[in-house]
Amino acid sequence: MNSLINLLKPYSVEEFLNTHWTSKALFVPSGEKSKFAHLFSWEKLNYLLNFHQFKYPELRLALDGKVLDESKNKDITKLCQEGATLIVNQVNKFIPEIAAFATEVTYDLGYGTQVNSYCSWPGRQGFSSHYDTHEVFILQIEGRKEWHVFPDTFKYPLVDQKSASLTPPEGEPYLSCTLSPGDVLYIPRGHWHYAVALNEPSLHLTLGVHCQTGVDFLEWLIGELRQQEKWRRNLPLRLDKVPVESYLDSLKEDLDKYIYHNNIAHEYISYLDSLGRPIAKYSLPQQAGFNIFPQGTQTLFTVPALQRVTISELPEGNGCKIIVSGKEVSLKGVPRSFAETIFNKECFMGNEVMSWLPDYDWEIDIVPLLYRLVIEGIVFVETTTNQ
Repeated sequence: MNSLINLLKPYSVEEFLNTHWTSKALFVPSGEKSKFAHLFSWEKLNYLLNFHQFKYPELRLALDGKVLDESKNKDITKLCQEGATLIVNQVNKFIPEIAAFATEVTYDLGYGTQVNSYCSWPGRQGFSSHYDTHEVFILQIEGRKEWHVFPDTFKYPLVDQKSASLTPPEGEPYLSCTLSPGDVLYIPRGHWHYAVALNEPSLHLTLGVHCQTGVDFLEWLIGELRQQEKWRRNLPLRLDKVPVESYLDSLKEDLDKYIYHNNIAHEYISYLDSLGRPIAKYSLPQQAGFNIFPQGTQTLFTVPALQRVTISELPEGNGCKIIVSGKEVSLKGVPRSFAETIFNKECFMGNEVMSWLPDYDWEIDIVPLLYRLVIEGIVFVETTTNQ
């Protein structure tokens, strides 16, 4: 929970989870103006705008409560001068520091995250009162922004259950606050809110946490059932309702047996683990099979951090299976303890592997083993350090 501890301090994570998570907004004044300065800045925003070609809706502008359509986004500078809020979606894909931050939150909470950036101008409101369909943390980077949060009117909205078709609640907000640099605001999904920048330009990040729901679990289960012939078969013709009812009863019995005889919870959790991805996925030319052992047995290998890993033995103890970041790799003839040792380390050298596998030959056994782990992206070859 290191990511939540750092995000919410000095507020207690335990109190946050018990009192606020999914139920009540929370304003956390940090007193540290530079708390998020390493993540984002006006300089980094300008870098994105100058050196990346964004397409709508990756880059959007909103003015007076409405998101401008793509045809009106031609002159970004002019629209900003007129007071439009500038939004860049998924800045975690472009800024390494934000990518590392989002990956840590994903690893700690176990669900996907996305970080968007927003820059707003004094006295202008980009969005009208609305709610989000995911949990939101606001991280104030520059300037000051006033926020107003109202109760939910529709509990736990799903992704396709947007606020645009609903009427905002009447009455006063239950939370009003002004965010300064370093401050955090948590807003549960479904809680209506709006914000206005005060007397200077405002820059903030929104961290969205996309938790799974019971509906998501059922959709995954449907995907599993699609692989079974019985569930793809036509229902009986409706000449008589009895055959249809009987067949539906047989499907319910089949579903009960499927859930009872399979560890569905374990399978679903494994599926969720497979959705996580490391910060860095590529390491060329090594992943293409070249220059994997530049220092021979002294070659240094690194293990991508913040990955949920499942390690199990192959049948009859003939090796081990590694499942990590959606990849499944079976290593025949290798003890499970070897894989567990690797994932307990941030880095290791080739000669260490020789000590872990004393009965294995370097050229015949260990080189092919490490070669496979590298080209599968399980481990990387460290080429920047002086060895």
